Amino acid sequence: MKFSTFVAFICALVVHLLLLLLLVVNVSLDKPQRPQDAGVKIMHATVITPPAKGKETGSAQNIKKPQETVKKNTDDSKRKAQEEALKKRVEAQKKAEEQRVLALKKKQEEQKKLEEKKRKEAEAKAKAEAEAKAKAEAEAKAKAEAEAKAKAKAEAEAKKKAQEEKERLEKEAKEKAEAEAKRLEQEAMEAQKKLEAQQEAALLEQELLGTADGVEGGEGLGSGADGIVAEYGAKVQTLVEQNWRIDPSMNGKKVVVTLEVDAQGLISNEKCQGDKAVCDSALATLRLIGMLPMPPKDCPDCNNIVITMTPKL
Repeated sequence: MKFSTFVAFICALVVHLLLLLLLVVNVSLDKPQRPQDAGVKIMHATVITPPAKGKETGSAQNIKKPQETVKKNTDDSKRKAQEEALKKRVEAQKKAEEQRVLALKKKQEEQKKLEEKKRKEAEAKAKAEAEAKAKAEAEAKAKAEAEAKAKAKAEAEAKKKAQEEKERLEKEAKEKAEAEAKRLEQEAMEAQKKLEAQQEAALLEQELLGTADGVEGGEGLGSGADGIVAEYGAKVQTLVEQNWRIDPSMNGKKVVVTLEVDAQGLISNEKCQGDKAVCDSALATLRLIGMLPMPPKDCPDCNNIVITMTPKL
């Protein structure tokens, strides 16, 4: 762009110089015209010239006429005026061209500055957009990682909780099954003991009563009612002691147990006096047995039994 402007300036300058040269040549080649009388005053002057050198009697040579001198002066003035006007016009054109070139150069510089400004603004905008995009991507990535981490943690906690709940349920089911099995086993043992007690009670009943309810007149199990009560009480005590479970802490601690037996042998209103632990164990044994041999029909006192029990290991 700078090279084209410079070439244009040189071309314009050459054209103006050529025009100036043509004008000068035209002025020189134009034939002098006789000035018109109208509006033009002709100055009549007398030119005094020194005598020509040579013979005194000789005539002067090459003496110009006054009209020719005036005409020549007028042509010279006109030519000089034209030259001055042309020179001024050329200078004005040159100055205008210089101003145009300067204005064009200034405009180009302003355009260049504007383009540079736009370029920098575009670069700054692109950089800001790239930074914003990178920041958004980084934030999105960090958010995704945090969400994934939180999700993994939640899944791990849920899995752990589910495993713990499963283990708890399995443990409860196992404990419940064991407790149920233990309960069934205990019930079976208690039923077996009750059956054995009933069988022993039946045997005891046969021993006490024989083929009948005793021999009239006190024969067989002892003489009189007291003997029957004592024998029946001893058999009940033996039956209780056979089913009684004691521990070393009960050793030697005497208790007195009282109970009632109906005609069918069912135990009721059982009581105990003495050490609490020993009493609780004795009463639990009576409840486990549940039923004693039927007391003799001819022994009303056999319905109330009082036995003294002392655990021994």
